[in-house]
Amino acid sequence: MKFLNSSLDQEMPNRWRRESKSNDQQYINNNKYLIEMSLQQKQNLLVKEIIEKGYNIEAFQKSIDQRHDLEQWDYDELIEFVKKFQDSQNDYAAILKCNKTIPNALTEIQDAKAVVVGYEKIQKGIFKNTSVYFKIETKPTNWVVKRTYDDFIQLKTTLNKYFTVPNIPNQKKSPVDFTYIKQLRHLQMFLNFILGDSEIRNLTIVQEFLSAEQFTNNQQINFSSMSGEVSVRINSQITNFIKQSDYFLTNISPIQKKAYKLIKQLMKQMQQKNQTLIQLTEVYKELFRESKAQNTRLKDCYKNLNDLFESSQKFESNQIKILNETIYPQQRFQYHQTQPLKELLILREKSLNSYQEFSQQLKLKKEKLYQTGEVVKWDLDESFLDHFKIDQIKSNPQIAFQCMCQTENAQQLQLKNQHGAFNQRAYQTVDQIINYTSLQIKEYLEKMVKLMTSSFQQYQTVWVEISNNLMEM
Repeated sequence: MKFLNSSLDQEMPNRWRRESKSNDQQYINNNKYLIEMSLQQKQNLLVKEIIEKGYNIEAFQKSIDQRHDLEQWDYDELIEFVKKFQDSQNDYAAILKCNKTIPNALTEIQDAKAVVVGYEKIQKGIFKNTSVYFKIETKPTNWVVKRTYDDFIQLKTTLNKYFTVPNIPNQKKSPVDFTYIKQLRHLQMFLNFILGDSEIRNLTIVQEFLSAEQFTNNQQINFSSMSGEVSVRINSQITNFIKQSDYFLTNISPIQKKAYKLIKQLMKQMQQKNQTLIQLTEVYKELFRESKAQNTRLKDCYKNLNDLFESSQKFESNQIKILNETIYPQQRFQYHQTQPLKELLILREKSLNSYQEFSQQLKLKKEKLYQTGEVVKWDLDESFLDHFKIDQIKSNPQIAFQCMCQTENAQQLQLKNQHGAFNQRAYQTVDQIINYTSLQIKEYLEKMVKLMTSSFQQYQTVWVEISNNLMEM
């Protein structure tokens, strides 16, 4: 923009000064006072709202470039434009280029499923320990592979470099098959999560894990995305969401762990109760046998008691089985699924601290350089010289700070973009995983309720029959 008021020469860019184009001297004389007052207001507005508040002058110049003559702007219209520009600067967004993910065999398959169908123990030598291999079948590609628990951990570790995936607990050696069944269920949920994420599913390492005869350990992967772009975003909405999520995850983590332990404790108590019911069933079987020849009514009572406790024992066994297949593995997986989110928020916080520390050091350096007044040492960004005179830059610290230290400014922008990328990734990942978790819980609850309802109806028939028998005695 071009300005008429020469008193603002030391503050305003050359292009923001108005040059008189009118040849009508009488018109200028009659309206000079009003024009100057109007321009002065607009000039003061830009000085106060753009320069003094430290907004990027070059960015503002580009955004308003098509109408750079202040005379073309209504004052209220200019206020609205400045506010929109400030809002856009407070909502920092950018798109960065990155490697583009090379499509694999799973890319076009929306309903691909990898199922851990079982496990087998294999001893590879007389003096070697037995290894446990989990068999994975992938449909519709018909891949069949065998992977160790350590292979899964290696895949998780490799993916964790650039993606947030659920944790896999450290392997526990155990002769008890239930340990491997528990591991199998967790690994199945891990694969479900991976195949449910389009960015992860399309990685070459995932295809290799599900299809290659041997999985190569210690692989290195480079970051890539399907679009070949990374979204960068910094604004108050994301900041507030991250703050709320951090508070939520910090509080929910110990509660999730407690819930998992209590469900485990409940199943142990149910198993103890089940053993007692088995013993009671055997006792009443013996009493039934002993009383058969003595008294018919007594015999029938013991028979009904035996049936009652036997059905109760089967019902209890079924409840344990239902818990073990639904809420127990889900609660365990949920804890390991949300833990990595805390790690992601820590990485985001570190990127923010790096950006803020560098910015503070750069600010101190600029203040020191400005006080010396030696422009030759300022490492000026020459693009600013298209809009400002050297005297303007030297006389206004807000302008000078944006012009000087060109090299460090580029480094600062790089750190800002790194933080913005972590910021956007944290926002999207937390939201995605919390939604995924809620769908998981709903799915397992529906399965649990359906199985329990069916179980109750099945044994209710037995209890009604026992009640009818008692009425006939």
